[in-house]
Amino acid sequence: MSQTYQEAIENSNIVSKTDINGIITFVNDEFCKISGYKHEELIGANHNIVRHPDIPKRNFTLLWSTILNKKPYKATVKNLTKDGETVYLNTTITPILDENDDIKEFIAIRYDVTEEVELKKRLEKKKKS
Repeated sequence: MSQTYQEAIENSNIVSKTDINGIITFVNDEFCKISGYKHEELIGANHNIVRHPDIPKRNFTLLWSTILNKKPYKATVKNLTKDGETVYLNTTITPILDENDDIKEFIAIRYDVTEEVELKKRLEKKKKS
């Protein structure tokens, strides 16, 4: 990936990479900013460090099934920040393959949609009352 292309993605998105087991190998500054964690707290940690406890196990079964089949996974994901805040991230996780077509790592590119999700929830609640 060219340096300019990589910088453009990193400056406009929340980016992380994990190894095949979900251990974080890279996070950009935007990831740290939204999660409340420092780089050194994240690198080497399992990506589930930001998992929201409300999320059903079946969601993760689908996620892993999709990416281990070398397909991109797309969803709006509910995460938990270090200080306990809920954030919603429009997420795409893509397997990165090596020259033998084996999965080398995963890259996740996200953007924050918390305001939109919260607004939608408020509007739906208002309609019901």
